[in-house]
Amino acid sequence: SSGINAEWPLRPGGIIGYLEDLRDQRVKTVLIGFQTLARGWLARKRFRKLLDMRVGVMVAQRSTRQYFVLRKWQWWRLFTKVKPLLSVSRQEEEIKEKEREMEEAK
Repeated sequence: SSGINAEWPLRPGGIIGYLEDLRDQRVKTVLIGFQTLARGWLARKRFRKLLDMRVGVMVAQRSTRQYFVLRKWQWWRLFTKVKPLLSVSRQEEEIKEKEREMEEAK
């Protein structure tokens, strides 16, 4: 037989070499696909992180702008001085309430 197929087993590499080439191509295709998926996933992860950082920066900038506007207003100065006192009185009320609850439980 003079066909190419009949000569494959006789040539170096022959049909085994051909099958190895087919296998290498398939492995290459699978690995490229996996690499593409991994790179896409990592890029989306980095992008989400950048978006979160961008939102954080915007919030910090807005807060800083508001502080610089409000710091000169007299009512804001009064509020910032009175606010800590309010939390102390709340804590005292909570302590008294817990003491009442403990006495009622006895």
